[in-house]
Amino acid sequence: MRESAPVAFGSTRVPNQFSVWTTATPISDVLLPKAAAIFVFDAIIQNPDRRDSNPNCLVKGDEIRIIDHELAFFSGPIIGWKPPWVLGGLRSLEDPGHHIFREGLRGRAIDFEPIIASWADLSDQRIREYQGAIPGEWATARSALDNAVRLISDARDNINGCIAEVRRVLE
Repeated sequence: MRESAPVAFGSTRVPNQFSVWTTATPISDVLLPKAAAIFVFDAIIQNPDRRDSNPNCLVKGDEIRIIDHELAFFSGPIIGWKPPWVLGGLRSLEDPGHHIFREGLRGRAIDFEPIIASWADLSDQRIREYQGAIPGEWATARSALDNAVRLISDARDNINGCIAEVRRVLE
């Protein structure tokens, strides 16, 4: 550990009484906007690691904490990969159990306007700040970082298409 990069990850201690999300946990009306926003977020960043068998989500009442994003941003150049704003770009989310919130969101009246507004308000400056926060020790991952930043920017610019594809997946 002494010879490794001093910056590996960051986390904040989650207060006591949070429990792991399970398939039996209902998405209450209070949790609905948060669950929908997380679903959209995971869809856009291509995070396959919030599934029934590995939820990476903690819950306490009306609070949700998502953790573990190590598999996120795994996107093109992969044969057959489509961006999340293109028809079929979120096909993997159609599979039962592929995302912990999919079944609980299906058939629900979801107001996507706050999610759209949040993504639309994401400035180029803020995206550059995300990019600048990456430690220098991760310089060998520059290509992956550039791809992730491009995906975030493109998703922001195509957020309505992303939401249309999310709606299709939740039909």
